[in-house]
Amino acid sequence: MKRVLSLIFAFSLILLACKKNEGEEVNVKEEIDYTKASIELMDSIRPKLSGTWNMKEVDVKVFPPYTNEVGIKSDTTLKDFAVLDITTVDNYSQDFYLEHNNVTGLLKFKSKTYPVGFTMMSTPTRIAKKTGPQVFTLFEYRFGDGSHVTENEESYLWNLSLIGENYSIEISPDGKTMVWKGLSRAIKSIYFVKK
Repeated sequence: MKRVLSLIFAFSLILLACKKNEGEEVNVKEEIDYTKASIELMDSIRPKLSGTWNMKEVDVKVFPPYTNEVGIKSDTTLKDFAVLDITTVDNYSQDFYLEHNNVTGLLKFKSKTYPVGFTMMSTPTRIAKKTGPQVFTLFEYRFGDGSHVTENEESYLWNLSLIGENYSIEISPDGKTMVWKGLSRAIKSIYFVKK
């Protein structure tokens, strides 16, 4: 009999707890649609990217053997280093490119100009928490099919790790400045100003 009374008492407590929660507001986490949020982020960035960007400051850390090849022996800041002219920001009709802006342009360094590009991917922390950089990308040369003679300036940019580096990117709300942070090699950060 005690066992039955104990079960009735426990059941009554459960019902009472359920009744009490009925009037309280339940805190349910909103489920995030990452695809939709990525598309919205890319749509907000796309119009700000096109144009001519001056690499105002490039912060470089020593990264042997590559930086040794270009004569950098200690942490260095390079001023007015190069110009990135972003000519196209595509978001083709394919679903992949709706979530990932494909950016192409020209990198002007000294007297040389090189075709470059990158495909952006939104960062999970920006989507979920609205903090951190907006996107990640790999910045690379985009030469046409076939071979070409590698120039000294081209090798310099590669060894400096400006090219072939993964970056996080943050574009200012007004679209006049942009900061890239290197994620794996010698480039610590690049501060861009739109011309």
